[in-house]
Amino acid sequence: MDRVDSLGSASETFGSASRRVGIAVDSCALLTSEYAEANRIAIANMRINVGDEEFEDQADFDYIPLYRRVSEDPSLRASIAAPKPVDWLTTINQAADGVDSIVCVTVAAGLSASYDSARVAAQMAKSSNPDVGVRVIDSGTISGAFKLMMLQLVDAVGPDTDADGIANFIADTKPKLRTVAAIDSLDRIDQIARAPKFALRMASRLSIKPVLTFDDGGFHMAGMPATTRLAHRRIFKTIEDDVEETPARFVVLHVDAEDRAEVVASEIQSRFDCQYIEVADFHPFIGLYADRGAVGVAWQRV
Repeated sequence: MDRVDSLGSASETFGSASRRVGIAVDSCALLTSEYAEANRIAIANMRINVGDEEFEDQADFDYIPLYRRVSEDPSLRASIAAPKPVDWLTTINQAADGVDSIVCVTVAAGLSASYDSARVAAQMAKSSNPDVGVRVIDSGTISGAFKLMMLQLVDAVGPDTDADGIANFIADTKPKLRTVAAIDSLDRIDQIARAPKFALRMASRLSIKPVLTFDDGGFHMAGMPATTRLAHRRIFKTIEDDVEETPARFVVLHVDAEDRAEVVASEIQSRFDCQYIEVADFHPFIGLYADRGAVGVAWQRV
């Protein structure tokens, strides 16, 4: 499925506007190349390793063939690697044109080396471009929640916004973001850093469908229902407990399960005060380990 980047008038607001601060993100933010170019966002690409092949996680990469290969061969090695410092340095230099400073926003630092890699690159950038300060910020988010954060950030940044303003915005936004996912297969899920491994091993032995949540505090086990139907009910209950009647924005995520995701999206629209919604592929940061059939929802309370 094509990624969709649209939130209010974000892509129209800063496509040609001047900004004091440059913005760079890693590719876990799921931004399209069109959106990134229109809004002057530089992207540091992660690397996807499947078997003996390595792929660059470019903005419009089609993940589905990789997910199918990995699902069909559980013995096939698959992993996602953070951008190297040299990759981040290239991205920082791309973001440096015509700005006073640069903010690099990364996927949750507790789950990836992207944050540390960007910090190394920021130090390297001082020698190549000493007049432009570089600040690295941990988004505390993953995949669809990271995307919601960045779409909202672009909408909020004005011509006079500085790096401190962006840092404050991200700090205020983090607590409003949540992710919940129902996992169909447990063959690889315990490879995700800091996932609740004991509970996942128990779930695997019992052949059940665990539901995981992720927020700024990390992964949590939300339930271990016996069927996919019950797992999806747990997803809606988790959203309901957090959102209640508050307006919210949503990204419904899936691993080669678009039909399931569309059903979930329709129910979200009927049950909640939905200000924005889209259906998207899980980033391989999660998708390679969740396996085909997984469905999740990221949301942001407005």
